Amino acid sequence: MAKKKKKTQLSSEGKTELAKAIAEKSQTFARTYANVEIKVGKFFRWISGWLDKLLFNQKHGKVVALILAVLFYVTFNSQGANFLENVKSAEDLGDFPVSQVLSNQAYEVSGLPETVKVRIIGDLTDIKSVKQQKNFKVIANMTDLTEGTHEVKLTTEAMPARVEVVLEPSTVVVTIKKKSIRRFTVGYDFVNRQQMDSIYDLGEPQLQQGEVLVRSDSDTLDKIAFVKALIKVDKDVKTDFETKANIVAYDADGNLMKVDIIPDTLKASVKVTKPSKDVPITLNPTGVIPNDKSIESYKLDKDHVTIYAKQSVLDNIDEIPITIPASTLTSDREISMPIIMPNGVTKISSNIANISIKLTDTKERVIKDVPIAFKNSIDGLNFTVAQGSSSSVDVTVKGAKDVISKIKKEELQVYVDLSKIEKAGTYEQPLIVEGKNKLATYVLKNGSVKVTATGSVADE
Repeated sequence: MAKKKKKTQLSSEGKTELAKAIAEKSQTFARTYANVEIKVGKFFRWISGWLDKLLFNQKHGKVVALILAVLFYVTFNSQGANFLENVKSAEDLGDFPVSQVLSNQAYEVSGLPETVKVRIIGDLTDIKSVKQQKNFKVIANMTDLTEGTHEVKLTTEAMPARVEVVLEPSTVVVTIKKKSIRRFTVGYDFVNRQQMDSIYDLGEPQLQQGEVLVRSDSDTLDKIAFVKALIKVDKDVKTDFETKANIVAYDADGNLMKVDIIPDTLKASVKVTKPSKDVPITLNPTGVIPNDKSIESYKLDKDHVTIYAKQSVLDNIDEIPITIPASTLTSDREISMPIIMPNGVTKISSNIANISIKLTDTKERVIKDVPIAFKNSIDGLNFTVAQGSSSSVDVTVKGAKDVISKIKKEELQVYVDLSKIEKAGTYEQPLIVEGKNKLATYVLKNGSVKVTATGSVADE
């Protein structure tokens, strides 16, 4: 059986000694803590003073600010970059062309859209890279397909693997047909002709060959209306030239057709000419001059002008008339009038004519027995003046004395316009009178005549 420990009893003196020892230790600890507190305070006051000198000193403050700015930039930029790398986004890139891949160029594909809409999904950095480079392609791969109708899935090429691509449409239905070859005659068109100097004209080009081969499916070949060589004209061209002309095909509506043309270019030789003609200017007053006056004479600052046009146009122009409202001529006067270019004329040497006009009293003269002519009769019908009507008329000529005295019968025309008579019968038709001299007016006492039509108009 274990013995119980005997409790130690402290005397009053022992208790007093113990209390003194504890008090001494407490005082020692307090002094030590106070010393540490003083030293720590001194350290922080030193740090604070040093920072004050560093931050609030103009020389050192700029250096500290730069260091802090660099630290903040590096910290936040790295965090921002990591954030952007982890953010997914979507972007519409718009319409992109579709490239077709065929194993045999002897086939024609229809139904393939020219473009599709492209949308990409991925990290912002990847999307930005794709938008900047745009070096990818949209592909319709038909290398394993033959004639017939097929559903083809569209794919992309050279797109980063981390980027998801959405195509609209993503699949298309196409028809593949075997191409045929047909021969076509080649026409021509001049491109940019309006830019060359209008005084020059282009002759009919001589092409390297007059026909080309066109390859496509039969349905497409049937729609070809014409094949043309497009000859580009330089704006400075003044002499004969040779050039390579692109060959293209059009349908009946003038739409460009996608076909294979062999050869697709031809050499073209073009002659450049400068056709022109000097023609006189004449005065042509319209209406009635007031106060019973007529033009006795007029004088132009230029009698002739040079006009430029195709030769076929020049051959039909013998003069350039200047029209003046007769009602404005109340006395002798000088006026400036525009010279109007006739249809087909591309350039004229002068656009303004200065005219000096002299008036005099109006006189009359009768020219007898001017024969009646027929114009614009329809094939199959024969015309004569009806029985009881005269085949000639008298014409009263009015104007200045010196003007009308020089007018001859041969310079007058009296005729009937028969263009509206389409079957046999007798008709009363108005007479039309004209004279070469525009300074005189011409009046018929009898303004109509009866004509007889015989025969019949052939059915078309």
